[in-house]
Amino acid sequence: MQRLINFLRVQLQKELPHSDIRNENLPQSLEKFILKAEQATKVQFAKKPPRMCAVMMAFYEHEGDTYLPMMLRPAYSRAHPNQIAFPGGKKEEQDVDLIETAIREMEEEIGVRVSRQNVIGQLSPVYIPPSNALVTPIVGFLDSKPQYIPDESEVAEVLDVRFEDLMNPNNISFKKVTLTNGESIEMPAYKANNTVIWGGTARMISEMVKLAALKV
Repeated sequence: MQRLINFLRVQLQKELPHSDIRNENLPQSLEKFILKAEQATKVQFAKKPPRMCAVMMAFYEHEGDTYLPMMLRPAYSRAHPNQIAFPGGKKEEQDVDLIETAIREMEEEIGVRVSRQNVIGQLSPVYIPPSNALVTPIVGFLDSKPQYIPDESEVAEVLDVRFEDLMNPNNISFKKVTLTNGESIEMPAYKANNTVIWGGTARMISEMVKLAALKV
């Protein structure tokens, strides 16, 4: 894992693969939907700016494999119920920056703290139209396999997702989602831990996978 961390530490300082949405190779309907939502947000920025949020992508090594802690949102969650996500949430007034947001939210949600000195960079922000949230993935690492203390009000289950499974092209697919206006769009998805990871989280994973693939 240390080789991966050292490599990402350099790559995350360069132009990122998803700095332009046109480089993401998204289905045309999804790209159009996101661009339209982003444009609408810019027009309404003064009245309703997007919520600034951050999530933590924290690598750790266990028995020779590299993992990322992820979590299943409860069915009753107001934000993206029954979806797989990285620990994270909205930037609070006391947070000095989005790094602190991601560190704080991960500790609150699953009881694991990433040291600030173990943060190595960030990925491209992802806009989530349904919740009007601009989410920045913060990338870091843990020195050992974590012990979880999940907040049951926000976390139904903590998942240890093997990064090699996310890198496997056979585990990449698309999920058809019906919007509130009745329109159907396809979203990128990953199969892991007997579940499907899709939506904005899958877009974050996609960029990380592209970066990690440069190491090979």
